[in-house]
Amino acid sequence: MQGKTTLVGVDRRARLMGKSLIIGTLILVLSVLYLLLTLVLVPDLDRRGVPIGHIVSALLVSMLAMPLRNRLGILVNRLLNRGWQTSPEMLRDIGSALSRTISPDGLYTILVEDLPQRLRLQSAMLWMLEPPDDQAFIVLNRSTHRHDVMLLQNGVIARQLANTSAYLLVPTPDLEIDWTPLTRQGIRLVLPLRVGNRLIGIYGCGAPQRGDLYVERVINVLLMLAPSVASALENARAYTTIAQLNKDLRALDQLKAEFIQSVGHELRTPLTTLSLAIQLFDRQSEMTPMLANITRTGVAQLQALVDRVLTFDLGLAPLPDDQPPPIIAIRLAPLLEEIIDEYSSIAAAKGVKFVMRVPRDLAALAYVPSFCRALHEIIDNAVRYSESGTITIAAMRYDGLALISIADEGPGIPNQERDRLFVAFYRGSGTRALSGTPGTGLGLSIARRDIEAQRGQIWLADTGPSGSTMCVALPAAIPAETIAHDQEHARAVGA
Repeated sequence: MQGKTTLVGVDRRARLMGKSLIIGTLILVLSVLYLLLTLVLVPDLDRRGVPIGHIVSALLVSMLAMPLRNRLGILVNRLLNRGWQTSPEMLRDIGSALSRTISPDGLYTILVEDLPQRLRLQSAMLWMLEPPDDQAFIVLNRSTHRHDVMLLQNGVIARQLANTSAYLLVPTPDLEIDWTPLTRQGIRLVLPLRVGNRLIGIYGCGAPQRGDLYVERVINVLLMLAPSVASALENARAYTTIAQLNKDLRALDQLKAEFIQSVGHELRTPLTTLSLAIQLFDRQSEMTPMLANITRTGVAQLQALVDRVLTFDLGLAPLPDDQPPPIIAIRLAPLLEEIIDEYSSIAAAKGVKFVMRVPRDLAALAYVPSFCRALHEIIDNAVRYSESGTITIAAMRYDGLALISIADEGPGIPNQERDRLFVAFYRGSGTRALSGTPGTGLGLSIARRDIEAQRGQIWLADTGPSGSTMCVALPAAIPAETIAHDQEHARAVGA
């Protein structure tokens, strides 16, 4: 494809040449037509002071402009070797390009920029199962991943497409499925992309450029291309995985050094406090309340640090296949209220207030101890890095999932560090790391492991100088499934 001159392809010069040819020819034809009409109509229709002939000529020319534009487009496409391609020629052309492409950017060029124009479609979008975690389908884009149109791997839409043999026209008559994430992007037809029986991608097509119905030729071409697209997408996933692994390996030695330095600093502070408290205790007959509080604080800091390291270490060992964690339905509002209560005094001392917008009947299917621990880590981060303002905790049902968002008004996360936010031991060199707050960089790594172990997803939805928003999604439970969990929930929160 790179060596071919096509009207809409990877060669921008070809596109510019085609558009210039169409516009120039259209202006020339309309000008000649207007002159001919005025020569014929002006002598008969013009009256003194009223140029009726010129007005009628201009109206006729304006009515003919769009039909002429379409005809000229077809003619130019034929001249530039695009519109006249037969289906076998198009399949060979696109298939050959796909076989030589391993990068996501290359797939974007072929499938999102070029193919829709060849098939006379208004637009197209390509979702890829994001490696290596395979928890969500992300939209391939030139600049960055668009999380606003992300589809979770265990969402209702993905499950429906996994059971679809050929293609789907959306929205479907099934009212239980909300196709809004696709339809609001202009998607009308979706093809599941599989390798074996595994769904690894989704190809969405916009409406036809003419009419409302897809012609049979377009659907046949898409169905015949689907295996080649899926194979190329799997190669792109492998390419992305290898690139990410190389990046992680280069950063591993640096992370080790930073972790040792961080743990040494975090241990030194409470140990110094305890040493001072013991020296003062040796000189007094009784421990004063202030001294007792200093001692308890130091012990609590040491215990929290050790617990996090042990939790991370235990998380490295996978759970046995025959011992899955017990999943129950839990209401989110009472759970979040209890967690907020634990942080309310610390938040109030910093001038931070909580705002909660959670439906009372919204419930999620979760392993309660891990779910609570993950929420504690996220909310702890929000409180720790907020000097004032509001922490907003909201929840809603979305695509068959319970979606929780925690938004703070802290310093935000630098762009260059967002991809490493969930990497163990990584604290970053930006504003948050320099803010003087203690930590080892394990909290969000533990939270991610806890959530993904329950087939959930956690991600950074938004960040900037005015704050950050973290999102957690787990399968939603219908109200009838929600069980009484007061005793177990109390144990989990207190664990």
